[in-house]
Amino acid sequence: MKKDIKKVLDKVSSGNASPEEETMARLWLHQLHQNDEAALSEAELNEVSDEMWASLEKNRKQSSPRTGKLWPYISAAASLVLVAGMALYFYKYQSSAPVKAPQQYSNDVPAGSNKAYLTLTNGKKILLSTAANGMLAEEGGIKITKTADGQLVYTIADEGKKTTGKYNRIETPIGGQYELQLPDGTRVWLNAASSLKYPASFYGLSQRSVELIGEAYFEVAKDKTKPFVVKSKGQEVEVLGTHFDVNAYPDEQSIKTTLIEGSVKLNGQLTLKPGEQSVLRDGKFNVKEVNAVDAADWKNGEFVFTNESLTSILKKAARWYGVDIVYTNDLIIVPTFSGSVSRSENISSVLNMLEETSNVRFSIAGKQIRVTTK
Repeated sequence: MKKDIKKVLDKVSSGNASPEEETMARLWLHQLHQNDEAALSEAELNEVSDEMWASLEKNRKQSSPRTGKLWPYISAAASLVLVAGMALYFYKYQSSAPVKAPQQYSNDVPAGSNKAYLTLTNGKKILLSTAANGMLAEEGGIKITKTADGQLVYTIADEGKKTTGKYNRIETPIGGQYELQLPDGTRVWLNAASSLKYPASFYGLSQRSVELIGEAYFEVAKDKTKPFVVKSKGQEVEVLGTHFDVNAYPDEQSIKTTLIEGSVKLNGQLTLKPGEQSVLRDGKFNVKEVNAVDAADWKNGEFVFTNESLTSILKKAARWYGVDIVYTNDLIIVPTFSGSVSRSENISSVLNMLEETSNVRFSIAGKQIRVTTK
């Protein structure tokens, strides 16, 4: 938890914090005096808080607010005051505060890994995690190869044999992920429990169209003459060449599209800018500013949570660790969570992070995670 606070404070100090992180830092400041193990005195808390709020209020009156940002104009002075107050907490108390021992589980669940199934146009199914490195197949003048680092690569093998109408499908199971490179050079990272259907060759097609179920991160090769389109239930994302993430799991209530760089057009009506995320729910789009890098945390080997609900976090854990989540009682007054954990760690690392900052408790029985609240 302290590492997460320090990380956010560094971003606030440098002026790179998102609105959510600025809000989080403010809440931490006001909650410190409620911590019996390490509390700021009332005088220290009030001094830091008053200076910060005075600076915020002055700056807010001098600036016109932007829609969608809770703390859009936090000043450098307020940031420094905030960091100073929090630093006082760290250096005054971190050496003396008792460290809570992590929960020890009688059994644990290992992380997922690179595994997927490739279905060719002739119906042949290949388990990529056990297939030998090298060429797997050749279809329509396209050579399909598995590289030494476990990536699936499509390359043009014979210009004269290019054909259209042939599709491949790659599917990751629960507890699996995979990376592939399409014939046009586009790179795709597929998250757990996801599938992507795509042409074995884009030759002769007016657009590069793929169909997604689940979540994928795209780095689209630029081609101004042939748009790249990602289709998922209720949404089409059209780009010419850019980096973005689409989360379109069937068991989620919305589809989230997050833009890292470039621009994308959604359903022909909405254009995103870098750092924006669209949420499509019940046929309506809502756009907000986010830390776009966090949306691709899974692709970079991390779980990153920013004010995220317990149910959302555990749903992600269930897909990656291949477990069932069982809630043994009603979740009453369960907070949101912020933090990060490596996806290569066992599930106990995720559960310990959640237990440290809430009244939620877990037990592991085989592939079942039982959730209770005190």
